[in-house]
Amino acid sequence: MSATQATLRVYRGDKNKGEEVEYKVPVETGMVVLDAIHWIQAHQAPDLAVRWNCKAAKCGSCSAEVNGKPALMCKSRMERFAPGEPIHVRPLKTFPIIRDLVTDVSWNFEVKKRIPPFQPREGAEWKWQQHDVDRAQEFRK
Repeated sequence: MSATQATLRVYRGDKNKGEEVEYKVPVETGMVVLDAIHWIQAHQAPDLAVRWNCKAAKCGSCSAEVNGKPALMCKSRMERFAPGEPIHVRPLKTFPIIRDLVTDVSWNFEVKKRIPPFQPREGAEWKWQQHDVDRAQEFRK
């Protein structure tokens, strides 16, 4: 049962030229912006390019600017936006645009190659506080 409808203004284009295109999306309880983008792909714009992977705030693939602020679309709940106000979804300004919401993040992978993996000191005992464990587990739920 669809309770409300949201207006999303989604960037469509490439590095040379683009514009925001308006879409009306039915909003269901518990929906996030990524769900709305998937609804647009399924019903109105099957060629809308968007990158996503885990939908659990672990990978960062669905990063975008939502109403001008960097956000994970998979964690941006639709209910937090004012009813009737359009939601602007654009690619992150930090990276070059490939198409629509997809950016070139190859720089991240190049930097990752230069970061050595964590190696605990031999013989060191690692103690974790329960609140640290709880914080880490929150993202795995």
